Amino acid sequence: MTVTLAGPPLRAWQREAFDAWVAADRSAVVEAVTGTGKTTLGIAAAADAVARGMNVLVVVPGIELLDQWHRAIRRALPDTPIGRRGGGYADTFRGKRILVSTVQSAISRSAPRTLGPTLLVADEVHRYGALTFSRLLTESFSERIGLTATFERSDDGVERHLLPYFRTVINGCDYERGHADGILAPVRVMLVAVPFDEIEAAEYQEFDELARKLRGDLINKFGCADESFGEFMRDVQLLSGGESAEGSTWAARKYLYAFSKRRSLLAECRGKLEALRGLGAVLKETGQALTFSETKDSSRAAAEVLLEEGVLAAPFTSDLKRSDRARLLTEFKNGTITTLVAPKVLDEGVDVPEADVGIILASSKSRRQMIQRMGRVIRPKSDGRPASFLVMFAENTSEDPQNGAHGTFLEQLTGIASEVVTVAPEEAPALLREWMQVTSHTPGDLSPSSESSRPAESRVDSRAADDVVAIAHRLVEDDAPEEDFVTGSEHAEIGRVLRAVGESGTVDDFDTVLACLSILEPRQVSVLVMRYGLGGEQPKRQAEIGARLGVSSSQVSRIERTAIEYLGDTIAGELLSDVMVRMETV
Repeated sequence: MTVTLAGPPLRAWQREAFDAWVAADRSAVVEAVTGTGKTTLGIAAAADAVARGMNVLVVVPGIELLDQWHRAIRRALPDTPIGRRGGGYADTFRGKRILVSTVQSAISRSAPRTLGPTLLVADEVHRYGALTFSRLLTESFSERIGLTATFERSDDGVERHLLPYFRTVINGCDYERGHADGILAPVRVMLVAVPFDEIEAAEYQEFDELARKLRGDLINKFGCADESFGEFMRDVQLLSGGESAEGSTWAARKYLYAFSKRRSLLAECRGKLEALRGLGAVLKETGQALTFSETKDSSRAAAEVLLEEGVLAAPFTSDLKRSDRARLLTEFKNGTITTLVAPKVLDEGVDVPEADVGIILASSKSRRQMIQRMGRVIRPKSDGRPASFLVMFAENTSEDPQNGAHGTFLEQLTGIASEVVTVAPEEAPALLREWMQVTSHTPGDLSPSSESSRPAESRVDSRAADDVVAIAHRLVEDDAPEEDFVTGSEHAEIGRVLRAVGESGTVDDFDTVLACLSILEPRQVSVLVMRYGLGGEQPKRQAEIGARLGVSSSQVSRIERTAIEYLGDTIAGELLSDVMVRMETV
């Protein structure tokens, strides 16, 4: 059987990686940076398998990727029967040669069994090193290809689960190769040093000193791992769930509280918002921008600041309705919205249109997160100019490069940059305006007066812009109606675990859950305890909880979602997943 891929031929690196995968007995992980075409490589492997009479299971971590892969495969293989599982779809291999499934559906008890030899295409494969998701890695798949931008985790999941299963790692396309092949744009980096105000500085110093002292105690007195940070946090989480009278338990809980407070101060630094406000006039005149924050609250605050400066900006968070998220991406692509502000929801699994500027309001120690964010911006520009990154950091804090902060994080960016400068907030707008001037490099490039370089508001229908601005204002005002945690959201499993433990958890299950909740703010803990019946009472609706706490139901919804998102982004998420696995096997 012959299967032909529609569309352009494979890029050189894709062909080389495909050949290396075949030489590795069709069992390997391919590592290639975001924006270089991992999906196309996965589809080529699927076409190869179908041509040899095999079935294909494509596994993805979320609903957005489920739809994206389904569309991409239909375009590339229009004559091949393809189905979906997850996100409301329940197709099986009956009558289908390729099935695209969320990982949650693929490991469920009702997951369809493969019929004969089957290829597993595991997108964002680093995700499946978690204990729960590693159940996907079974011997029923005779061939396997994993795809990722960064094959690493903060725990031992790569060594314990992924490498023994896939056996080989293929370096598909790094930044140097991407630049050489014309796949990625050159990069300029602006580090913006933002001061804390007097109150923020005092609070930060207090919690930073406490966190440092407790970290030393937890390592030296109570045996927590010194390296890596992920292993250290896992040990701290486990200690925090111990007997309350033990010194190690109190030390762990105090550390998690200080860590959380320090993180919040950095994420919500008022100086960063004012520095962003100063960039508003430039962003209003130039191309598309992606702004990366740490939390949904800070995303809304940043979008609100930009809207006040006349920038067509909107927050893009995991608690939006799927229809709102789809529309925002469409409007961003066509220029009606010029800036999206997002926490980690844009880091993986969302097909974001090309952007000219990346603004990082909250830095990260995660190499993987940095690579994901870079890939959103460093796609080649039609006019040939470099991509521009602005990294804001609070001076004299754990974010400050002068203190050795984020060495690995920044090296991913500065290592490929043609220019790296450090400036004060008041200097940033003029330099960004200079960087964003369009220059022609070849006769075929666009000129400064071309369509893509005009202000966005001159390129779109004014009524459409007004409509989208109204939507953006609604999103930053957070007036969503009461509802349960969104089933298809990135961290929906956390909500399911809490609900299951509230309904039928054992004493050990409750201990683990309460230990995980110890990293949250007290009001977040109160909301989750009442919402999911973790205090021995029946679960309560948001309106009832709001009445008890003296806040609106929409505020309760926001507190709940922020808390669950934070749990899902820390080692607590995996501990809670382990609880669900234990409950399912009892």
